[in-house]
Amino acid sequence: MGFSHTLKLKGMITIRTRNIKLNVFLNEEEKKLLKEKSNKARLSQSDFIRLLINQYSNIKLNSKEIDNIKFLLTNIINDLSKLKNQMIFLNYYDYSNFITKQIDIIMNIINKI
Repeated sequence: MGFSHTLKLKGMITIRTRNIKLNVFLNEEEKKLLKEKSNKARLSQSDFIRLLINQYSNIKLNSKEIDNIKFLLTNIINDLSKLKNQMIFLNYYDYSNFITKQIDIIMNIINKI
């Protein structure tokens, strides 16, 4: 039968059992991406695949909805930029650097949409 994986909490309550082994064939590039992305997520490859399965969404956005999301994210960036400038003015450079990183993350999201 395969290995059985269980997660137990206080009081020895079993939450999930996994006893089905699945073999998956990947090419070298897919294997490399799986390793890189699972490491970046700080998950095992198995946990990463489970996350993808459980978080999968079949939602398709039309271009108007995508433009609206970009507009909202751009407004958030503008507000964060104002906050960053105020933090610099108040000599809170650590917070300013954090805000800069958040702005960069949002910009990357916008560029990927």
